[in-house]
Amino acid sequence: MKKYFKMKGYHLYLIPTDKFKNITISLKLQNNLDKETVSKRTLLSFMLTGGTKEYPSTQQLSQHLENLYGMKFGTSVSTKGKSHIINVNSVCINEEYLPYQEDLLSQQIQLLNDIFNRPHVVNGAFHEKIFKMKKKELKDRIISNQDDKFNYSLEKLFEYFGRGQSLGISTFGYLNDIDQITNEELYDYFLNCLKNDKKYIYVVGKIDESIVSLFDQYLSFPENEQQFETVYNLKNNRTYINEIIEKQDVTQAKLNIGYEIDANFVSDNHFSFALFNTIFGAVSQSKLFKVVREKESLCYYISSSYDAFNGVLVITAGIESKDYEKVKLLIQEQLENMQQGKFSQKDIEVAKLALKNAFMKTKDEPISQISLLFNRNITNKEETDEQYLEKMMAVTKEDIIKVCQNIKLDTIFLLKGRDE
Repeated sequence: MKKYFKMKGYHLYLIPTDKFKNITISLKLQNNLDKETVSKRTLLSFMLTGGTKEYPSTQQLSQHLENLYGMKFGTSVSTKGKSHIINVNSVCINEEYLPYQEDLLSQQIQLLNDIFNRPHVVNGAFHEKIFKMKKKELKDRIISNQDDKFNYSLEKLFEYFGRGQSLGISTFGYLNDIDQITNEELYDYFLNCLKNDKKYIYVVGKIDESIVSLFDQYLSFPENEQQFETVYNLKNNRTYINEIIEKQDVTQAKLNIGYEIDANFVSDNHFSFALFNTIFGAVSQSKLFKVVREKESLCYYISSSYDAFNGVLVITAGIESKDYEKVKLLIQEQLENMQQGKFSQKDIEVAKLALKNAFMKTKDEPISQISLLFNRNITNKEETDEQYLEKMMAVTKEDIIKVCQNIKLDTIFLLKGRDE
């Protein structure tokens, strides 16, 4: 069965499987991650759930979805290195599990077409009441994220660590910029996205190639072959460690540390670094967790994460402010131990098993399957699932030692209580 089709203005990928009773369709719109447009893109993602010409309000659109056996429809935004992505997802029951045919798949595809090609527009702008409502929803979401001190402190790390680069741009936009966006301006940007964003559509479920004719019949966009950058390695070339300490009314201090590295999603040492990160701090069997949390009891939580699209390593930890210097020292010791090869073959096997299990789990989640394929598509990475596992399992201890030699501490952000 052919699984890729070049359609009218978008790339269509089919992921056939008998595992699910639903059919998941995901449309992804890719463009540059830019501070000037990120707020508009996020607000636009909110507007896409506000109604269509035929269902001109959130309530009417919701009722339509209920009539389609409770179809789920939602939008979100995400970043992939230098790219900003608008995600539009719909999930509907496969009609073959219904007592009689309802043509649900056609209606699922037509809804996507209506969202983009038949929106609720009045005099060259979105419906004003819905526009104001969605703007408020987005502002409330950003404020809520700032109130969550874990999210806030991580965003502040990215802001300082990635200043002047893609990592330093907020995924969701900025409150001040959102205030300045007019309805007409947002609608003009919507038309710009229709023309200039690169579009990918993924379909997961019990499907065959006949679905392609439905997409051809019901959905099209302007032709666009633009290429957008994604993967890069963040480099600041600082001669000092950028250390920021901020005080707020918090009871638990949040420690966030950013490192420059020499690995990313498309580099030859990607799998070696993924295994290093797993042994170092990504799982509950990791060095950071066992030593800093369990043995020394110096944190409430601690983990490391490998951002393969920005080419960075990040550590997050919840600590007592008085233990700040001790925790920093212990983290540095564990990193130096990894660089000196002070980990066992059993550590490697446990890490490989954890990564293999995580990879196999993607088969149980449609959105995870889509994310995996999308990552390969936007980076032009030719790789099968079998090749992925083969490369992961082939990593040696020497590979792991080599890949962690050039890890460079760049930025530390500590959020602690006002009285400390």
